[in-house]
Amino acid sequence: MSVLPVIYTDLDGTLLDHDTYSAEAARSVLERVGAGGIPIVPATSKTYSEVVEFRSSMNLTHGFIVENGAALYVPVDADIRCPMGSKLFDGFWVREFGVKRQALCDVLEALDLGSSYRFKSLTDMRSSEVADITGLDLASARRAQQRLYSETLDWRDSEEALSAFSDVLTRIGFCVSAGGRFVHLMGPNNKGIAAQWFQALLKRELSPDVVAIAAGDAPNDKELLETADYALLMRNNRGRALELTRSGPTWLSNSAGPEAWAKGILDILTSIGWEV
Repeated sequence: MSVLPVIYTDLDGTLLDHDTYSAEAARSVLERVGAGGIPIVPATSKTYSEVVEFRSSMNLTHGFIVENGAALYVPVDADIRCPMGSKLFDGFWVREFGVKRQALCDVLEALDLGSSYRFKSLTDMRSSEVADITGLDLASARRAQQRLYSETLDWRDSEEALSAFSDVLTRIGFCVSAGGRFVHLMGPNNKGIAAQWFQALLKRELSPDVVAIAAGDAPNDKELLETADYALLMRNNRGRALELTRSGPTWLSNSAGPEAWAKGILDILTSIGWEV
């Protein structure tokens, strides 16, 4: 093959069904793509604990990006050297792009933003409350609360208030990004930065002909989609699609979730000469 594709994919609302969190409708395509030697790299707002569980359930074996690009985890047994500046953790080497969650909590407290805006952090909720809000089971809700690099907020105020909240934090160097369900407060990281860094490493370690395919549906996927060689823009659960400014090849799904993801990924792979 002339190119080696790497698939960077959002999970919630993209590879996972928005309501059931299931990827079963895409399992056969995931298996075919994996058997074809194509890395599948989740790039998600989810936590390390959540993605480890998902990888195990879907038999994925490659690296993954967590908490909106805050950290990249790569298995130590992958044929990719651990770069200087990375650390080892639980069978992975880890490259950190984000700030520690405690720093984000300190900023919220120092600026007393909880008095000016209505929101509640997932980490401040009981696990049963997170389960009620998200529809997750209790064990999954606990994994969603195990955040290391971001503060996830259940936003309970207006869109205008969210814009003002975001302005306050971005002026001092932090980022506020909207996902499919929640608002995410984080450092100056995003999924696109982490994916681009990994792509550069893969070009050195594997092949200069590595190309990035990205799939996503929400504002926190925008940088990932804009910077990829090929983009699968997923409609959200309301049928709408994110607006992009990219000029590269872009596919728009017919609907949300794993079945549409599988079709879109196969269409892109076929277009670049891969039969899986």
